[in-house]
Amino acid sequence: MRIFLFSLFLVCLSCKSQKNGNQNNAENVQVDKPILVLEDNYSNIDSSQISIITDQKALQKFFVQVNKTRKPGLPVPDIDFSKDMLILICAGEQHHEYKPNVTILEPDTKNMIVNVEEKLPTDTIETAISTPFFLYKLPLTEKNITIKKSDY
Repeated sequence: MRIFLFSLFLVCLSCKSQKNGNQNNAENVQVDKPILVLEDNYSNIDSSQISIITDQKALQKFFVQVNKTRKPGLPVPDIDFSKDMLILICAGEQHHEYKPNVTILEPDTKNMIVNVEEKLPTDTIETAISTPFFLYKLPLTEKNITIKKSDY
């Protein structure tokens, strides 16, 4: 009977440590790397731009532009703006595959840097003209946000 109780006690302890370990990993993923919500090759926006969306009205306005020539249009993602914000990256007119690398840097407690690295094409083969866009989700913050764009 003692062996059974001791084994049960050990099992309970091991389960608690596994739960805590998984929760910490999930929190680190959300803070360190933005979550890709939506990407598409046609935004109907010809110029390159990066912006932060913090309300439903701005998100709707963007999707009106995207869905001008689509039937049926892309559905607007369901975002809780009381908890999250979005980073919108429009690449402008592209003749090659485009995929940004987005990272978040927090140099101090008052500032956050959104670093968007764009990969330069290595080949000269041109593809169809596209106007890709990417929506990334981040936890809402009160920090001052700076957008930094670079090539890699």
